[in-house]
Amino acid sequence: MRVARYLAAGASEPAVGIIEGDVVAEVPASGGDLGPLLLLNKAGLAQVASAAIVSHKLSDVRLLAPVGKPGKILALAGNYHPHNSHNPVDVDVNVPKFFTKPTTALLGPDATIPYQAKATINTVEEIELGVVIGRPGKNISREDAYDHVFGYTIMNDFSGRDLRLNPDRDSSGQGGWFEWLNGKWLDGYAPVGPWIVPAEDISDVTNLQITTKINGDVRVDGSTSRMLYDIPRQIAYISLLCTLEPGDLIATGVVPLPPSVDDETYIQPGDVIEGVIKGIGTLRNTVAGA
Repeated sequence: MRVARYLAAGASEPAVGIIEGDVVAEVPASGGDLGPLLLLNKAGLAQVASAAIVSHKLSDVRLLAPVGKPGKILALAGNYHPHNSHNPVDVDVNVPKFFTKPTTALLGPDATIPYQAKATINTVEEIELGVVIGRPGKNISREDAYDHVFGYTIMNDFSGRDLRLNPDRDSSGQGGWFEWLNGKWLDGYAPVGPWIVPAEDISDVTNLQITTKINGDVRVDGSTSRMLYDIPRQIAYISLLCTLEPGDLIATGVVPLPPSVDDETYIQPGDVIEGVIKGIGTLRNTVAGA
């Protein structure tokens, strides 16, 4: 089962559907908002799907970002052990390093990532497991964290490097950190999709294969088993600071590049980026031409 937002042929506004196989059962009068669906388990979603009056072939609809208006897009930096080595960080003492992305960065599957030549010189892709919050909560314990997860998707924390700013600026220290952060804010720099897989359909989220391909070639291959801060720790930490709400998105960190891959290899106009997570699917986007 998958939950998606889409635009059907001839439709004037987005819709929400529940996908089984290649059939999309349309949720009536959703206006493209997942709304109360985010509070349902798989059995509840199945009941909604069985009552659908309108259905479509999956191939006949254009998929959109699976959450249209997330209250928060949160992303985690430095959350994986390096390839073939171990980061000795004490996760019981230290805390995860979260930052936010604006909702204007949101982009759907198969949509074109804007080429932002006026703002940035270089760009990089960062394919990550995405968590979609269902039940809201504050001060959520690690033991209860998964009860607040509606499902999982794929996110690309696409990022600008070497921003086109005044060359005489002070980019040392915090200045450099803010530039790194600001490079993640550009419009279209948060592709998400292609859909949400309900949490009950992911048997072991702690051991999912994540693969990044550029123009069909594998750039990085890894597993969620190498996360430093697991999903319960992430949810507990965020909810200590702020309330998590239905539809909030959490990008759980990017798998580091292997030593054989040059980290100065940047995305080029026209490149096709594919993020593949076993059990979820493929998020595919093309970067606009120069």
